[in-house]
Amino acid sequence: MNIIIPRNQLNENNIRIVALLVVIVTLITLAYSWIFLAVILAIDFALRSFTRVPSPLAFIAKSASRYLKLKPKHIFAPPKKFAAALGFIFSILIALFLYLNLLIPAYITGLILVLCATLESVFNICLGCYVYNWIVVPLNRMRKV
Repeated sequence: MNIIIPRNQLNENNIRIVALLVVIVTLITLAYSWIFLAVILAIDFALRSFTRVPSPLAFIAKSASRYLKLKPKHIFAPPKKFAAALGFIFSILIALFLYLNLLIPAYITGLILVLCATLESVFNICLGCYVYNWIVVPLNRMRKV
């Protein structure tokens, strides 16, 4: 059965698998100081947050979800897209710090990203979504007044 998912909905299972992949890619990036991997991660985050084009990690997650026969759980997309935009910023910072050979800031930024992605993947806790609800939602309410 092929159900059309509304534009403002995402599959939570796919998001959690993507978060696991982000943890793996970020740890490899930090372990080997591979700038190109941080750039690829930034591009992946950009695709997920700023476009409707499927990112490579989202494609892998969707395939894994299908293979594991996980039942889709649809959730509201904007907080997750905001969290992906934060991931984009973190990935750009990691790439920049590695390029400038500032390893300590790169590791700190990377470990924050790993912590956030681990919380999402393992415990279904989206810190970026909390930031969205604390900052973006009140700002939108103020703008409408």
